[in-house]
Amino acid sequence: MRVFVGSITHETNRFSPFPTTLADYQPAALGYGDLIREAQQAGCEVVPGLCARAAPSAPTVQADYEHLRAELLAQIRAAGPLDMVLLSLHGAQVAEACDDCEGDIVAAVRAEVGGGVTIGVLLDLHASITASLLRHANLVAVIKEYPHTDFPETARQLVAICLRCARGEVNPVTAFVPLPVYTLWHTPVQPSKAIVDRARALEAAGEVLYISLVHGFPWSDVSSAGAAVLVTTDGAAATATRLARELALQLWHIRTADLEHYRDIAASLDAADFPVSPPGPLVIADAADNPGAGTGSDATWILHEVLKRALDGVAMALFWDPAALQDIVAAGEGASLDLRIGGHTGALAGAPVEARGEVLRINREASIDAMPGSPPIPVGTLAAVRIAGVRLVVGAYREQVFGPRVFTEVGIDPAAERIVVVKSAQHFYNAFAPFAAQITYCDSPCSRTIDFDKLPFGYRRRPIWPLDAVAETDLPPPVLFA
Repeated sequence: MRVFVGSITHETNRFSPFPTTLADYQPAALGYGDLIREAQQAGCEVVPGLCARAAPSAPTVQADYEHLRAELLAQIRAAGPLDMVLLSLHGAQVAEACDDCEGDIVAAVRAEVGGGVTIGVLLDLHASITASLLRHANLVAVIKEYPHTDFPETARQLVAICLRCARGEVNPVTAFVPLPVYTLWHTPVQPSKAIVDRARALEAAGEVLYISLVHGFPWSDVSSAGAAVLVTTDGAAATATRLARELALQLWHIRTADLEHYRDIAASLDAADFPVSPPGPLVIADAADNPGAGTGSDATWILHEVLKRALDGVAMALFWDPAALQDIVAAGEGASLDLRIGGHTGALAGAPVEARGEVLRINREASIDAMPGSPPIPVGTLAAVRIAGVRLVVGAYREQVFGPRVFTEVGIDPAAERIVVVKSAQHFYNAFAPFAAQITYCDSPCSRTIDFDKLPFGYRRRPIWPLDAVAETDLPPPVLFA
């Protein structure tokens, strides 16, 4: 079989301070290589196409989005007759004049290849699912784990099912329930883990082809944003409908579970007084300033409170501050200088911290951890500076913290600290959990806050929980796509 593989991915945060242009898209996307590998291992003739990813940020300039879409379509057209198109997209991509880029892309691909070509779509779980997407794709497969450890496994399942579909061996039917819910689920822990485990068991038993448990991405601020369930069976509409309804109710009943993990800044730091057994640091996720969701990675809310309390044994990463980094490098290791750190991307980042600091270490060829299975990310220069009892890691590369390497590259052992603050929401978890005495999630007034009342939504659906009163009886019935 001849298979085209392409990818355009962007997680859009309408409240991000960073515009998104064509120059921001680079040839790297999760899932793209997995799809190519799985198709090749299945004996397919693979035509690799566009692979373009921009870091999470504000909506893409419309003309630039249209340029990328046109390039993808031109490559599909040039590829000649195809049996299958596999697309690695994100699910929460927004352009200036398009709130549903994934649905728009898949509809355009369908128009290009016609009805006889199988289209499979791999999505991040922070997705917004629309009727356009489901109407034009034969199968949509959303990863299940947060942190995202299962792109390879999901790609394997997607390719296998799409091959069966292209051969006429299965007839995918999908039941879709859009939940009017903004929330988060941390899949390594209960109660979320039990629902993921049930979905995998149903797939393994052969009762369904694939189940997608969609977390949604509220910060994209589109009418389709929210949680969702997709159950795809081999022609068994009644089974798909029943299971989609059951799983939607299960997710509804745990909608508060992981939001309740979050604490305000004061409560997060108060947890540093817990009895330490076994030894290890308190790891605080500065989740509201997670650059992996489009934030500035320069928020100072927690840092201000740490300095106010005169805490010591604190390490924090990664502050994105090119101007401060330039001053630090000019001063050199061992120097003391007046610093102005953070708070430069807007009011949601807080006020800059102005203080005397000591330059501890400068690494001009630093790399940091990436997603599991991906090579380390070269980030250029990183520096460690000490302000009172706090050691800060400062850089000019805006990226969330995936693992300890961001600290060790500048001489900090995070396992030996009392408190470790990481600008990340959940992808840090698997790397820090083995040595953390406790992990807590901190919310602050940044552009990924879970205090949704504080964000100026302009396009959200109504009603949606927790911003509006929503009852179980308000959950919509499953909609079938065949």
